[in-house]
Amino acid sequence: MTEEPRNEGKQSSSVAHHENEPKEQELTKRNADFMYRLRKELKESKLNDEQRSEALIDTETRLLEAQKTGKTAKQLFGTPTQRLNEIVEGPKKAKIEAQNNNMWIRALDNGLIFAALFAAMYAIMMLIEPKTITSTPGPSGLLAIILTSAVGGIGMGYIYKVLGSSKKRPSVWKQAGIVVIAVVLWIIFYTSFGMLPPVINPTLPFYGYAILAVAAFGGRWYLRRKFHIVGGIF
Repeated sequence: MTEEPRNEGKQSSSVAHHENEPKEQELTKRNADFMYRLRKELKESKLNDEQRSEALIDTETRLLEAQKTGKTAKQLFGTPTQRLNEIVEGPKKAKIEAQNNNMWIRALDNGLIFAALFAAMYAIMMLIEPKTITSTPGPSGLLAIILTSAVGGIGMGYIYKVLGSSKKRPSVWKQAGIVVIAVVLWIIFYTSFGMLPPVINPTLPFYGYAILAVAAFGGRWYLRRKFHIVGGIF
């Protein structure tokens, strides 16, 4: 019975480990130096070990391919710091895109702008023509504004999800049909909410609408900044 070498397991794991690491000996001197400095910067970054390893392997693979045409690391990536920023920004961009395509975040974003616009409009009307609101107080009631804005926000979020997709975008006629149906439904809800009793749907004084408008605008600004939302109806 032959005795296996005691360090065979260590040798196997060592070989497997080195197979997953960039092979700097195959790089040119300048590219190898680039990888050395990039590795140092990656160690100081907030990326985990798996992300660092994937970044190094990807960078080295692209460098080896570029070497065949005479390109250097500087021509391909710039400085190690620029390459690090590119690596770090990759997951961040993907996260931002996911947030921008999230229907409920979009619904909240649109709902807040609807509420802000309605509140600002009624605040102006209270100053210029208060009789217009007192004669038909329903639509200008606080609950009506909130519900109308919520329905409008959800509707716009759905439209953005359907029409904003470049892969599964419907035909022009179907897009127009979706928009028309959404607008009609929103008008129906708007009218229905205007019939709510004043007990649960009170009108506000000028300063009440002004505060609501500022709060809604401020809330939307914070939401868009926090989730890096771009585009939208306004």
